[in-house]
Amino acid sequence: MIHIFYGEDRLNAEKSAKKILGENYEVVDAENLSLNDLPTLFLGTSLFDADARKILIKGLSEKKELFDELEKYEGTPHEIIVLEDKINGNWTSFKNLKKSKKVDVKEFEKLEKIDRFLAFNIFSTALIDPKKAYTMLKKAEETEDPYMMVGAWTTSALKTRKKSAIKELSKIDILLKTTNFSNNPWPVLETYILRLKNL
Repeated sequence: MIHIFYGEDRLNAEKSAKKILGENYEVVDAENLSLNDLPTLFLGTSLFDADARKILIKGLSEKKELFDELEKYEGTPHEIIVLEDKINGNWTSFKNLKKSKKVDVKEFEKLEKIDRFLAFNIFSTALIDPKKAYTMLKKAEETEDPYMMVGAWTTSALKTRKKSAIKELSKIDILLKTTNFSNNPWPVLETYILRLKNL
């Protein structure tokens, strides 16, 4: 079955994906896909496992020509989750997928906003006292969204005009969106905060 999870609440979208996929699944970055790869991805079997595959695809909507092909694979024997930040609601392919009984489409809206003051405070504290900022971040992990935290820190970094800090945040953002680090993003953010003073 194909599941399409999208929206601003990336944290809960990923949690829902993990509940469906479990621990062992493939992560595919759509940036590296072409039209020729789709039949193998949606219908092919794994060399290592005869059972149905479990696949998480990130960023498929960034390649409309690939996203438009999803309808052809509604009957996939695999458990596939397409994880997106945004999808153009005007696309005919997306409208059709939302109507399909063979595709699970769910929007994850951001119900609560990040405590921006806390995020800014962690960032500014890290410039002076990284250990104190690390402690603040550890407490914030219980209630805050790591993706929103990166966004708030980017705003702070832009204000300080610290190019190395901005560049590092850009790398972290890409890392979290395209790799398995998204399974547990907090250690990446913790490392950043401890290094920020010296960037």
